[in-house]
Amino acid sequence: MNYINIKSIVLTAGLCMASSVCAQKSGTVQLPELPPFPEVPTALKENMVKLEDSNTFKEVQLDIPITDGPFKPSWESIESNYPGEPEWLREAKIGFWVHFGPQAAGESGDWYARKLYTQGSNAYNNHLKRYGHPSEVGYKEVLRDWNPTKLDPQRLTALYKKAGARFLMIQGVHHDNYDLWNSRYQPWNSVNVGPKRDLLREWVNACKKQKMHYGVTFHHEYTWWWWQTAFQSDTYGDKKGVPYDGNLTLADGKGKWWEGLDPRRLYGINLREYDSVAEKANSPWSPANAGIFWRHLEYANGMPLNGLLE
Repeated sequence: MNYINIKSIVLTAGLCMASSVCAQKSGTVQLPELPPFPEVPTALKENMVKLEDSNTFKEVQLDIPITDGPFKPSWESIESNYPGEPEWLREAKIGFWVHFGPQAAGESGDWYARKLYTQGSNAYNNHLKRYGHPSEVGYKEVLRDWNPTKLDPQRLTALYKKAGARFLMIQGVHHDNYDLWNSRYQPWNSVNVGPKRDLLREWVNACKKQKMHYGVTFHHEYTWWWWQTAFQSDTYGDKKGVPYDGNLTLADGKGKWWEGLDPRRLYGINLREYDSVAEKANSPWSPANAGIFWRHLEYANGMPLNGLLE
């Protein structure tokens, strides 16, 4: 993607989230609406485009206004306002990470959403049996049908505290790009699609009841390359060459259950024209080579902005 100043992103993210809370409480700042999806050029053949050198490409700075407060976008400001670790964390000793979401529905291990689009993988084979072929029934249908009725954050949080935990890290969104709350900036979320529950709010309420500290984890940094499997197709068999559902457009949803939901806001866009992207798409872990997606600058700049708004 189009790399930007990571230090600024990390700092601005924390400041933006704090500012959003302040703005919502004070009513002095109006949060922006969901920005339109950027224009995307027609995808070229795989490996046709060379990535630009990120070391020489002009750095992009995001101009995001924040509410006035004690924090400034610098490490010095963070240090001065948070000198050392918080006292409660020193005393807490144990915390749990609630790493749970719709990918568990595939019963195929971690990264199920990505791997179900890799022909021959365990996730792909299980998806065929449980849902169907990913050209017809993909991860969006997994989200539609996901309904963890037995998930009880109140009971579990009480159990975690009994086991010794004094804080929880709660998964807000995994690499699958599906928000587990009533998200203003991601229509593919657990209130709109799937269980119709604000799961993050349920966990937060449970933590407050148990007087436990909590944090929320975001995994957006992988999203741009993580979904590139969804833009390929079978390489053998009856469905050879039939595109998977990552290639669907907003217009394709007319008359379907997902009408009005843009698949690009879930799967991202096809970036396999850049060298190494297609090659690394089915790797167990590795992203594509570092570089600039220079034909998609508007999209690349919009991704971190949308993530910060979330």
